Amino acid sequence: MLGVEFWQTIAFTEPDQLPEIARVAEAVGFTGLTIDDHLVTPASIASEYPYPETMARLMAELPDAGASLWDPALPHLDPWCLASALAMATSQLQFMTYVYILPLRDPFSVAKAVSSAAVLSGNRVHLGVGVGWMAEEFALTGQDFAARGRRADEMIDVIRALLGGGMVEHHGAFYDFPPVQMAPVPTAPVPVLAGGHSGRALQRAARQDGWVGINYDVAQVGPLLARLATARSSEGRGPHRAVVAFNTAPSLDDIKRLRDLGLSGVVNPPWLFHGTPRSSIDHKRATLEEYARRYIEPLQR
Repeated sequence: MLGVEFWQTIAFTEPDQLPEIARVAEAVGFTGLTIDDHLVTPASIASEYPYPETMARLMAELPDAGASLWDPALPHLDPWCLASALAMATSQLQFMTYVYILPLRDPFSVAKAVSSAAVLSGNRVHLGVGVGWMAEEFALTGQDFAARGRRADEMIDVIRALLGGGMVEHHGAFYDFPPVQMAPVPTAPVPVLAGGHSGRALQRAARQDGWVGINYDVAQVGPLLARLATARSSEGRGPHRAVVAFNTAPSLDDIKRLRDLGLSGVVNPPWLFHGTPRSSIDHKRATLEEYARRYIEPLQR
């Protein structure tokens, strides 16, 4: 079964192990690594986590892992710094934000960071975006939480234009500026994939290069892929990428069936979600090798 991408999430992973993890992932056949994004962890979070089923499962089945999820000491490295560094330790491995909280920032800062990582990695980065859920973070950066979805849509347009090179001007509802130019810019377009499962989120993904699904049960993914296909058709666009992280490990038959419905990539959840908030590099190497034997090798023959 050609064309299926396999990604390993490195969210919450010990920073000193990351270069070796990247080298092992590349050696055993992973397409790339996905990188999470949070600026800080507030002492008190009133915002509702958007994946309560995942949290409930962790707390019921793996209470130590569930309790660790909001440990303020868990590492969250800047995604674009990390992608640039790990690109230097590998030659083909790709890197995708999963997901980057786009409206938490301004489009110029994002475009500069993405462009720099794309240039330094040789066009091996993907911009996976979401609109965020933690209002506390938005308050800290002074960004409007209520309008984050509409602002994210316009931000993508601005970022794509800036990454295209040359003089760019924009006159929109949220951003209005005269001709400016960003340099350097990558020699190939940076793929943009969008997350979420609301009607607006799927429509956003349909306008971009793909959809990223985070923390879904296997049974939920087929209907979501059908909705995505409808949204894509309404935008006058054909099939595109759909990369999903499942709550529980799918079978080979699950992946084959969902591939026929439009699934193009599978993300292996972080080690924390398997009940190991902290583990040795030898343990991680063994799990990557086992994953490759179980999924990558049989599904890419």
